[in-house]
Amino acid sequence: MDKPIKRIGITCTGVGQNEVFTDPDLVGAPGYRGKGFWGAGMVFSQGINRWLEWETGMEFSRHRIEVVPNLPPNMDARTRIENSALITFPLSLKAGFLKYFFVSGGILLDLDAAPGSPIDSQTGFGAGVGAGAQYHFRSGLSLFVNPYVRGHSLLPLMGSKNHDSLWEEGIRIGLTVAL
Repeated sequence: MDKPIKRIGITCTGVGQNEVFTDPDLVGAPGYRGKGFWGAGMVFSQGINRWLEWETGMEFSRHRIEVVPNLPPNMDARTRIENSALITFPLSLKAGFLKYFFVSGGILLDLDAAPGSPIDSQTGFGAGVGAGAQYHFRSGLSLFVNPYVRGHSLLPLMGSKNHDSLWEEGIRIGLTVAL
C-alpha cells in the first residue's frame, strides 16, 4: 500500500455564475441578480488512503451583484451593480475513482470581506459539492479541473431571520505539488 501523500498548491476560478437567494416571505426588499464572480486560493490535501483524502485551504472570491430596487412605478428604479467579497475556508473529503476522476464535498466557513455589500453578511457556515478530473505527474506536480456548486451562509453567524444566501457554481482549476 502506498503511503498517503500531502499536497499543497494554488487554485483559480476564472469566471463563474452566482445567485442570491432570499426568503420568499420577505416583502418590499430589493431583488438581486448574480452577475458572475472569480476566485483564487491556496489548497492543502492529505491522503487518508489510496482513494480518499481530506482537503482544506483558503480562498478569496469577488462577486458582482445587480441590485433591483422594489419601488413604485413613479420612482427611479434603476438597477445598479455592486460587489461582494468572501474569504472561504473549505474542509472537504475527496474520493478518487477510475484513476483520473474524483468527487468531493464538505463544509465551508465563510467570512464576509465586503463591509459595503448589498446583501446580508455571508459570515457563517456553508456547503459545497463537486466532481472533476486530476492528473498526477511523476515529478510530483498535479493538475486538476473541478466543476462545483457552493452555498454560502446556509447557517449564518449573524443576521436576521430572512437571511440572504449567496450560491455559486464554477470551474476551479488547480496546480499542486507533493510535499
